[in-house]
Amino acid sequence: MNTKRTLSLLLALMLLFSLVACSKTTGGTQTGQNGTTGQNGSESNGTGSTGDTQPASVTNLKFNFVKSSSDPEYEWYDKYFNDIAEASGGTITYDLYPSEGLGPSADMLEAASQGEAVVVDCDTSYLANYVPDWGATMAPYLIQTPEQIEKLWKSDVGQELCAALEAKGLHLIDLHYFGTRNLICNTRVTSRDEIGKVKIRCAPTAGWNEVVRVLGGNAVNTAWSETYQALSSGVADGAESPYALLYSAKLYEPCKFIIKTEHLVAATAIVMSQTVYENLPEQARKAIDEVGGAYPEKAIALAKGVEQEYIDKLTAEGVEIVEIDKTDFIAAAQDTPKYFPEWTEGMYERIQAALS
Repeated sequence: MNTKRTLSLLLALMLLFSLVACSKTTGGTQTGQNGTTGQNGSESNGTGSTGDTQPASVTNLKFNFVKSSSDPEYEWYDKYFNDIAEASGGTITYDLYPSEGLGPSADMLEAASQGEAVVVDCDTSYLANYVPDWGATMAPYLIQTPEQIEKLWKSDVGQELCAALEAKGLHLIDLHYFGTRNLICNTRVTSRDEIGKVKIRCAPTAGWNEVVRVLGGNAVNTAWSETYQALSSGVADGAESPYALLYSAKLYEPCKFIIKTEHLVAATAIVMSQTVYENLPEQARKAIDEVGGAYPEKAIALAKGVEQEYIDKLTAEGVEIVEIDKTDFIAAAQDTPKYFPEWTEGMYERIQAALS
């Protein structure tokens, strides 16, 4: 781990320790960097303090996620964790931290692996930092339909990947669809060759750098929370995400062209500490298992239900949706396994078989 990331992780852990020390949560709250009003109607001050100290048997889960509070997933996640809290019989409470309010996803994932009660939503390229074979699950153009995400998770190979992750201190609560990803740019491009001139913001993982390679662009590694600034300042010329997230992050302000690459039928992993999970009472573990296990099917309906709405909102902001021939992208994606010698031999093919 480099010095900058080590310092960032230490600062994030200090914040988490401070939150644990100060927390007096009595119900689910939605806590951002500046604090917001909790679901129980009391004012949150950014530390999760909303009432009297809970008994030691109550675990407060702090959910750190990249979407903003204006993204539709904010309300979906609030219900998700509220369902867990209710089913846990009061043994779990929760706080929501949108826009990576606790810190970058990579740092929070590391904190979870070390036993902190933080929950993270991330794509599977982050999991590949712990179990390299997870990277194969987000190879561009591999997953073709939203339904295949749950199929992969619950397949034999998917469960093997989950077990390997648990050995690294991380527990997968669920893996679900949250939209099909497209490229947004500040210039109109219509071919892979033209994208070769575009600097594309992506997360600082090998998997995301590979996505940019397949698209033909030049990778600019930043946290999602820094994307708008990168596009506004010219550090990057483009980014990529599903329609809803492109809108809620207001990327339509610096960029007016969405290139319909459809390079990923995107999966989000909800991940917590394996140690925290194992130490929960049985009712709490059952609540997490049941809510997480049922969510992939619900997520498909929710994501598809808002897709056209956000296409309409983006076009109303002057964004042009550019249709593009994907042949060259798909051809480039066939080479993806060659760039990941760390994957177990045959893993890519096993995932293909699980999806078919």
